[in-house]
Amino acid sequence: MGVETNYVLGFEDWTDKVTFSAGSYAAGYPVTNLGVLPLAAVARSADAALASTIIVGTLDKQRPVRLVALCNHNISRQGKYRLRLWSDAVMTDLLYDSGSTFIDALPVVFATADLEFEDPRWWDGKYGAEDLDGARPSLAIWLPSRYLARAFKLEIDDTANADLYVQAGYLAVTAGWQVGVNLEYGTQFGWRPRTAVAEADGGVKYFDRKDKPRVLRGQIRYLPRSEALARGYELQRVMDLDRPFFVLRDPTDTLQALRESCLMRHVDLGLMAYAFVGRMTLPLNLEEAL
Repeated sequence: MGVETNYVLGFEDWTDKVTFSAGSYAAGYPVTNLGVLPLAAVARSADAALASTIIVGTLDKQRPVRLVALCNHNISRQGKYRLRLWSDAVMTDLLYDSGSTFIDALPVVFATADLEFEDPRWWDGKYGAEDLDGARPSLAIWLPSRYLARAFKLEIDDTANADLYVQAGYLAVTAGWQVGVNLEYGTQFGWRPRTAVAEADGGVKYFDRKDKPRVLRGQIRYLPRSEALARGYELQRVMDLDRPFFVLRDPTDTLQALRESCLMRHVDLGLMAYAFVGRMTLPLNLEEAL
């Protein structure tokens, strides 16, 4: 097993400070939908042409940015992206460029040993089209460092998308807090089912299947007091129960990123604990924002 790196919580979140523009978007599905919930209220391009699927974001002022996450997208197996950040609103002073060679938007999610040779996914290890149906994938981009950015451009190259358009439900733009101490072993992760079940007198069951959110429950023990208060306390104060933030399980683990990372909210803030001198415990009880 490889060495894990710590969780990243998408705090401080600047999404509500971003003015979205550029590209060509379908009537009723404007690019501005990327800054609001629910995830079902998507921004959808007018077509799949590269010029139509560009997203430009302008922040109200220079803000530290390290984590950018495009949530609930329909980018296909062949889709690629390029991300650039600038320090100025007119995009002349370049801070970061992911590269002129676009990067695969969907990572490998299956190790070769986990698939039979006859499985068509064996060759590239990616989700198939059926796997992506209802999966709510996110494109999480963890930058090499924090950049004091005023504007960014996310280009999506997915001209062969079978839907004939590219859409997404939310674009989180955050400073990104990689916790100094990881969540403890025993942290729970899974689903909260919402499917309604009705049972007839004869015992036959009828189901009304509904989207289910992912949940994360655990705590960070022995976090340095200064970090716990400057980050954990402020995370609870600012985000409360209503504001979502992106949770990235491990920036180095692209194999499981689509499964373990998503946009989440606090279910309950819980109480921080003074573990011992100079150390505190931060509880996390989170649920995926739908």
